[in-house]
Amino acid sequence: METKKKLGFFSILALAFSSVFSLELISSQAKLGPSLIFNFIFIGCTYFLSHGLICAELGSTYPDQGGIYVWVKRAYGDKWAARTTWWYWLNVAGFIPATAVVMVSILKEMFLPDLSVWGIVLVCIVCVWFVVIFNCIDLQKAKWLPIISSISKVLVTLVLIIGGLYFTFTHGLQHAFAEGSWLPELNISFIALIPVYVYSVTGFDLISCSAGELENPSKNVPKTVFLSGFFTIIFYILAASAILLVLPTGAISETSGLFDTVVAMFGSKWLVNFIGMVTFVGFLGYVFGWALGGNKVALEAGESGELPKFFAKTNRVYAPVGSAVLLGIVSTGLLIFYGITASTSENLFWTLLAFTSIIFFLPYIVLSFTFLKLRKIDSDIKRPFKVPFGKKTAYLVAIVHCIFLIFSSISFLIPPEGDDPQIYVISLVTGLILSIGCGEGLIHIAMKQQKASVIDA
Repeated sequence: METKKKLGFFSILALAFSSVFSLELISSQAKLGPSLIFNFIFIGCTYFLSHGLICAELGSTYPDQGGIYVWVKRAYGDKWAARTTWWYWLNVAGFIPATAVVMVSILKEMFLPDLSVWGIVLVCIVCVWFVVIFNCIDLQKAKWLPIISSISKVLVTLVLIIGGLYFTFTHGLQHAFAEGSWLPELNISFIALIPVYVYSVTGFDLISCSAGELENPSKNVPKTVFLSGFFTIIFYILAASAILLVLPTGAISETSGLFDTVVAMFGSKWLVNFIGMVTFVGFLGYVFGWALGGNKVALEAGESGELPKFFAKTNRVYAPVGSAVLLGIVSTGLLIFYGITASTSENLFWTLLAFTSIIFFLPYIVLSFTFLKLRKIDSDIKRPFKVPFGKKTAYLVAIVHCIFLIFSSISFLIPPEGDDPQIYVISLVTGLILSIGCGEGLIHIAMKQQKASVIDA
């Protein structure tokens, strides 16, 4: 279906920034102490550079609606395209409840201090269906959410920086910065959190999922990838460093660390509540961008018959209604399933983050090989942006990209402190097996039906 061009450069930039810069990961990054600055510089010069180069080249060379689905399909055919799309979409189904846990944890600290884990799960389910509804409206109206979200995230970061400096002048420098090492210690805690850094700068292909609705994607996609990536890394460093100016590393909670920092900075309840609500708006734009990307990709696969036709259902504004509703159902199921195994909101967050991250990394591992395959089979096609310095550099970029993703996937199997290792691993592996197996079954059924319809025709 022909889609109307709606998003200019600023809207694309806002969508990319709001969808990748994640406020709920800042506390996790700050737990490594001052070494987070070195970590981000290292990740930026290695993994993000390789990820950005791949997304910029493919997004500008193949500016088609569907992004990664289109690229994998061109390189490896229908089945791998459907498989990658399922992982991509399923990742969003796990990512949204993980993010919602952080959203609700902030509200819990502000207004509902006695809210239980199951109370958090219930409120998270309400948030999930709000995102589902928002995915079903016209993008011309919905695009304002990522714009407002980006502004909210910048505002929260500025408040953290100003508050951190004020706290330092009035209370002195925290122990973490005064005596901590600027280089990371190679221990189990470092290994467990490195995937968080990789996760936090992955997903710049997201804007290409709606390429059919972008203005001049061949030119704007590369500019957006690198500009939004640069600002994302800078804001991560500034925001996480501000937390370290106020809280010692041992006192940082992965879910409420941001809220605890603002409380320590200002103490004023009304100001803390205001910042909490602004942060909540930032979260909404974050999950909206990923939900939209995942649903758009699934929509393309559904229309091609590689996923069940329900994924292809749309409304009069061509919103992905079918995939959005299914997203809500799966997200709700995951919240209930992992709510049974988690004893605290922090454990619930980490378990959901680990599950969604492993699924999340799988399409990007395939993307590494897709990049090289398309370089080979489409060697004569015009590339508005191309990874520089020839074929050897392209192979190096793909290898670096793939190694980081494989390492990060394995590292997420390490249980967080306080979790029962056996229950954690069993629940995680069970969820992965069931999810991947369910996808294989859906793909098999959809392709069998597609083949039968072609024969009947």
